[in-house]
Amino acid sequence: MSRKKVCLTSLGCPKNLVDSEVMLGILKNRGYRLTTEEAEADILIVNTCGFIGDAKEESIAAILKLAGYKKTGRCKILVVAGCLTQRYRQELSDELPEVDYLIGTGEYQNIADIIVGNRMERINIGRPTFVYDYDTPRLLSTPDTYAYVKVAEGCSNYCTYCTIPQIRGDFRSRPVESIVREARELASNGIKEINLIAQDTTSYGRDMEGDNGLCDLLRKLVGIAGVEWIRLLYLYPTRISDNLIGLIRDEEKICKYMDIPLQHIDPRILGSMNRHYTSTEIWDLIEKIRGEIADVVIRTSLIVGFPGEGDVEYEDLLSFVKKIRFDRLGVFRYSREEDTPAYGMEGQVPERIKEERYKRLMEAQAEISHYRNKKLVGRRLKVLVEGICDESEFLLQGRYWGQAPDVDGITYIANGTASSGDMVDLHIVNAGEYDLVGEVTGLQG
Repeated sequence: MSRKKVCLTSLGCPKNLVDSEVMLGILKNRGYRLTTEEAEADILIVNTCGFIGDAKEESIAAILKLAGYKKTGRCKILVVAGCLTQRYRQELSDELPEVDYLIGTGEYQNIADIIVGNRMERINIGRPTFVYDYDTPRLLSTPDTYAYVKVAEGCSNYCTYCTIPQIRGDFRSRPVESIVREARELASNGIKEINLIAQDTTSYGRDMEGDNGLCDLLRKLVGIAGVEWIRLLYLYPTRISDNLIGLIRDEEKICKYMDIPLQHIDPRILGSMNRHYTSTEIWDLIEKIRGEIADVVIRTSLIVGFPGEGDVEYEDLLSFVKKIRFDRLGVFRYSREEDTPAYGMEGQVPERIKEERYKRLMEAQAEISHYRNKKLVGRRLKVLVEGICDESEFLLQGRYWGQAPDVDGITYIANGTASSGDMVDLHIVNAGEYDLVGEVTGLQG
């Protein structure tokens, strides 16, 4: 067994993070020592993101930074894994000779064999087919209160702006029992919150025989002792069924939180994006969800500057946001990606205009978010404590059920005592645009 030190840098989304955690688990099982200090590592790994322009730039910067340790540090092996390598294998091979191994999104499970030279190819990239299982080694890098569970891999929606089907392959679900067993193991290790993720979580089970859809999976997960919260991320709007809405409404363990990426509201833009719904259907869906689920928190993501988006289409989008008043909103500037249908579309929007539209939308949302948060002042909310505050050792921090990890705000605990992993009742006393402040009124364990 190796005693070499490994340092892994994970970039991009939670789905990528799960892949990184699998690599860490495999390497630890094979005897590698793990470190967070890049200068101390014999082996450096970066799990890249290649989804949009900004992510690609971040990944290249990380690779070049780590490559420097081969000259100044103890590093002998540099591995570049993930989405960027899957998408640009030949370019990276030609331009970065200092990289020892290039590993795609379907080979990361072979990381230990690759770096000891049992697989001699420098480039280890094929069509992705691998999906991790409940017994695949995995070392969590999230706080000891929550974990991400990937219920499926890949995507078959083929939105015209998106490279995910090329990078991750077609949609393929994990078996129900595999997910349940993983969640059970996580709960036995103290994890209180399970965040279910996939490129399109509402498509879960559609590629399998039998009644193995998302609702069936959720009914089994809510029965796991120790799991307090189950959160659903990345729900495709037309696949949000009445049964799913009812289940979220009725099951105490399922967070009243729905992440529904809409991307736009203009019918023509949605058609160009290959998004299969109308603006009327979106309005009706949100009205139905809010009518059925009390206190529901809805998050969405939108794209500004898609080809053909003129002032009229953008103003319609801005008006939509101001009228719907989403609880949470993420905005992306359209990134023109090679090998996507949108790349060659007419009406490409200048970067300056994209930036202006992005800022106006985020300014509008900041006001909406602050207004919604102020309405929580005076209420008592259930909060999952995550430990000492990052900004002050005299405060604790956590999240209430309406705050997803990493993408939403946090709740500061200004008065009272609790430990990481505790569920506490918090009296909210102050609110900012994204964060809350509260005081402990009761400890739930």
